[in-house]
Amino acid sequence: MASIPGIFRRFIPQLLHIVVLPIFFFAFMLIHRSLGIESFLGHEWFGVHLTIVSCIILLCIAVTRIVYYFLPVQINYSLYIFWCMVELIFTSFFVALYLWLVMDKPMPYFEFVTSSFKFLFFTQVFAYVIMSLSLRVYDYHQKASEPEEVTSQRMRFYDNQHNLKLVLMPSSIIYISAEENYVNIFYKENDRVRDYSLRSSMKALDELCQENGLVRCHRSFYINPAQVKVLRKDKDGIMYAEMNADVRHIPVSKTYYGQLSEML
Repeated sequence: MASIPGIFRRFIPQLLHIVVLPIFFFAFMLIHRSLGIESFLGHEWFGVHLTIVSCIILLCIAVTRIVYYFLPVQINYSLYIFWCMVELIFTSFFVALYLWLVMDKPMPYFEFVTSSFKFLFFTQVFAYVIMSLSLRVYDYHQKASEPEEVTSQRMRFYDNQHNLKLVLMPSSIIYISAEENYVNIFYKENDRVRDYSLRSSMKALDELCQENGLVRCHRSFYINPAQVKVLRKDKDGIMYAEMNADVRHIPVSKTYYGQLSEML
């Protein structure tokens, strides 16, 4: 499944989730008072309990969104929906804990959890859908407003915090190598070889590289086939790619040799 647009991983959308979700819950329950929540919380203290529950939701969403923001993995739509469900369940446990401690009802704790999840799910699902669609539409209009050659031809490199760090034409890239918690991007600029160290992982760049014609030639290397001069094998039988640019020879694993040689 395709990766989710990068805007879903930026800081401002996480801040919007933290603020909008509890406000939406508070406003929805205060105005609509559906699912029997008024009788459940009590008519006399309804406003107080609803306010405290909304604050608990805010704190729980803040925790889960901070974790989500720093999560060092690619997120697709399925994983994003799964994360939202985990977020609701996590919040339900803490809302239920408050209600269980303060409400004068002879109910086991996990019955409060079930009721809390019901209240949260049938209100927050609307907020999640509205925010997701809004972000998707915003992202679409942002890309549509950019020149065609920028959106379709340039590669955008983001770091682990999803901040845009480098934009390059695919044809200018020579190779990309992995080194501990960084990837090193070697590219040509004004006929000079330059390199940029990006705090990211090769796995995070897999889809971007494949979509733009770069080929994996080794566990730690992606290579631009157009920049390969020749494939060679040294006296020890180790295969490597000699590049057009003045850079190191790139090792080629047996696993990837056939695919790369067919492209040359």
